[in-house]
Amino acid sequence: MKASLIALSVVSLTSLLVAQPAPESLNKPAASQQARTIDPAARSNMLAKTGGLIQSAASGPAFLFLDTQKQLPEATLREVTGQIQKILRLSCTLTTKTVSDPVAVAVKALSDTNVAAVIVIGDSAGYPSLLVAPEARWALVNVAALTGDGKVTKELLAERTQKEVWRAFGYLMGAANSSFEHCLLKPVFSPADLDELKPKSLCPEPFNKIMTQAQKLGMKPARMTTYRKAVEEGWAPAPTNDVQKAIWDELKGSALVR
Repeated sequence: MKASLIALSVVSLTSLLVAQPAPESLNKPAASQQARTIDPAARSNMLAKTGGLIQSAASGPAFLFLDTQKQLPEATLREVTGQIQKILRLSCTLTTKTVSDPVAVAVKALSDTNVAAVIVIGDSAGYPSLLVAPEARWALVNVAALTGDGKVTKELLAERTQKEVWRAFGYLMGAANSSFEHCLLKPVFSPADLDELKPKSLCPEPFNKIMTQAQKLGMKPARMTTYRKAVEEGWAPAPTNDVQKAIWDELKGSALVR
């Protein structure tokens, strides 16, 4: 009889627990997981006060890429230099030239005060696939050495060259071999080693070192700021809407009064 009462109590308790609603904390996502929404009125007030966000142009000397090879189309190099400019927000220029001595053309290019550093993409027998002279501010990516046995496809050669340009940029700008698995800054002794590196660009690990070096070279990246701040600093473009025009008139008018 006693055992029957215990069993009945257990069954009743189990039924009661099952019937209870789940705790509120389990039914509702945590506050950090809930979708964040901005009150339309607050957003409107913020835009009226700031004029929205705009991006300044990068300033200072530019990073120059000199394409002196003929095996790959310019578009292949423009793709990777565009990535570097977009990710690091630094001023980058790609120029095509026909030269016989890639090192000499690099040294000559650096005589221009508007050039911070230069990477020559060449096609010269006798040079390694990557030659970096950080103190002299130049590097060479040699497409001839990336062909390996000469039977490489154009697609693979393009991929190898783009990877090597990224590596040249990283090493030239003060970065070192990375401990991150997914990064191009690894020891490479042959084109096959380069093929084993699956990333197509640098990982974020060396970016701080790169930006520190850029600052030493006088390079200033593009930055995001408010339209109001840009007007205050004197580089804002002409207003494109009523909100920006109001800010423009306000700040320009107060400047005239002073």
